[in-house]
Amino acid sequence: EIDPDFSSAYAMAAWCHCWRKVNGWMEDRPGETQEGILLARRAVELNRGDAVALTRSGHALGHLAGELEGGIALLDRALVLNPNLAAAWFLGAFLRIWHGETGAAIEYLAHAMRLSPLDPELYRMQAGMALANLFQGHFEAASSWAQKAFRELPSFLLAVAILAASYALAGRLTEARRALEQLRRLDSRLRLGSVADWLPIQRAEHLAVLVDGLRRAGLPE
Repeated sequence: EIDPDFSSAYAMAAWCHCWRKVNGWMEDRPGETQEGILLARRAVELNRGDAVALTRSGHALGHLAGELEGGIALLDRALVLNPNLAAAWFLGAFLRIWHGETGAAIEYLAHAMRLSPLDPELYRMQAGMALANLFQGHFEAASSWAQKAFRELPSFLLAVAILAASYALAGRLTEARRALEQLRRLDSRLRLGSVADWLPIQRAEHLAVLVDGLRRAGLPE
């Protein structure tokens, strides 16, 4: 019998697979994705009373397995257990962004930043704000938030992609192409046709916004 205390370890391992996918680091995407899903499920099975484990495993299941509603439910349970857990607020926001709930996501992200203004994961919150604003058509706000995330972590692939797309959609093509050069340095394999497999964007119109922006910035088909 495995100790329930191992739940957090399984959850963090699952979440590391999620982070690898977001940054384009996976060498065997199907295999590593499946491994991450299994680790996340195991974490939930072991201990449904661990807010941190539910937060990381719930987010991993939403991102890796596309189980957005189930992942949101796990993140909501984590917030019942610990309402002051900033990670549960901002990772729940990401699942809501993928699910199409951009307004709620912005509220969650703002709350997370108020809870933990010096959080070491602040750049993720900023990237979430950028993505939600991008999907809402607020391209200048999106680029501003993405630039903040980029300054914190220039290797954050998602932030750079949002930066390139939002600049392009705002008509700032020189800056968009500069951001795209950084994107290609970080992941030379990324193509317009692979964006849907990279990110679990549920709403077709939101996927279209990101793809259109990256196309205008110069990402190949």
